Amino acid sequence: MPERAYLTSAVAILLVLAGQRIHAGENIVFQRDIRPILSDRCFHCHGPDEEAREAELRFDTIGDEEGPFQDRGDYQVITPHNLQKSSIWDRLTTHDPDEMMPPAGSHKQPLSVAQKDLIRRWILQGAAFEDFWAFSPPVTQTVPPVADNTRTLNRLDRFVASRLEKETLQLQIPADKRTLIRRLTFDLTGLPPTRWQIHRFLDDRSPLAYQRLVDRLLATPHYGEHMSKYWLDLVRFADTNGMHHDHYREMTPY
Repeated sequence: MPERAYLTSAVAILLVLAGQRIHAGENIVFQRDIRPILSDRCFHCHGPDEEAREAELRFDTIGDEEGPFQDRGDYQVITPHNLQKSSIWDRLTTHDPDEMMPPAGSHKQPLSVAQKDLIRRWILQGAAFEDFWAFSPPVTQTVPPVADNTRTLNRLDRFVASRLEKETLQLQIPADKRTLIRRLTFDLTGLPPTRWQIHRFLDDRSPLAYQRLVDRLLATPHYGEHMSKYWLDLVRFADTNGMHHDHYREMTPY
């Protein structure tokens, strides 16, 4: 087997095993496991764009009459708890090029074995649909119990510790204060801490020393500058358009 093909096969196997490892025995979560697949492979032809929508079918909503759970006479695109009555499953698993989805002409990759298994398990578990997270009001989650609560300092720690216990993993020992301030300052400002910042944090013996450090870093202009870099990348910030004709464009409003 050629080296490139061998590596490709090995990576595919590892991804399948990783997916099974992560999701084995768990309920499929639409937002986490299913929506990314539908968004990447299906939304182009079955999404919010009316001009590009095919077959009067959309997967981005269930309230619409074109949603996947609507009765279409002699078939239903998705029938909760029933693969045989879910035409989507036939389209994902068929070898007929005229029936398979995504179609060859869409230039979309077929679903992987792991992705098909997620769809299969989602349907069998009831095909629970969730609205896009930005339109759903936040809900306070119940803090999970943990066997060892001596190292959980807040609610978030409890969630992390609970998941680690399920994975038979353990929390790392706490980092020293010099390491903490270096990590945190890089994360929040993109810059290393100054000597003055380091000594101020080291000299603060209060139990709230870390929280105070977070507040100080969030209050610096460097935090805003660091966070804005990612947004500027998304909008392709530049003084010229950088394409075929490298014309100047006014970016001052940004």
